[in-house]
Amino acid sequence: MNINEITRETLRGLHGIVVVVESLKSDAEADGLSGATLQEEIQAKLEQSGVRVLPHEEWRGTVGRPWLYVSINTIKHLFSYFFSIDVQLKQDVILPRAVSIQTSSATWEMGSIGFVTIDELPEKIRESVIAYVDNFISDYRAVNDSSEG
Repeated sequence: MNINEITRETLRGLHGIVVVVESLKSDAEADGLSGATLQEEIQAKLEQSGVRVLPHEEWRGTVGRPWLYVSINTIKHLFSYFFSIDVQLKQDVILPRAVSIQTSSATWEMGSIGFVTIDELPEKIRESVIAYVDNFISDYRAVNDSSEG
């Protein structure tokens, strides 16, 4: 198995996830980037694609507690932004050498860095995040029967 297949396999058997969009910097929000809007769009896209988005209370009791984590870091410089985007599926993992140790770790991940003008920021970030979520959905579907959702 190659690394992409192994990463994809970590999504097998997930029956739902929680979505967490990290807080954005205030200047990026002032320039039109909205974490709340991204969160809503990501959750709707997942649900429409057959990936169940769990209520937080149910998620706490779910084996492995899987969550899709979206981190967007921005640095404003003059009339533009440098940015990094990271979309990760995190879930509880156990260390084989010390099975009593359980922690949350990224088992699937996509990301990028870039540079945009202020006017381009909201749409370019949104497009990139949604493209990564589409890849997540594709990988999820590749290892999970659609009826298992």
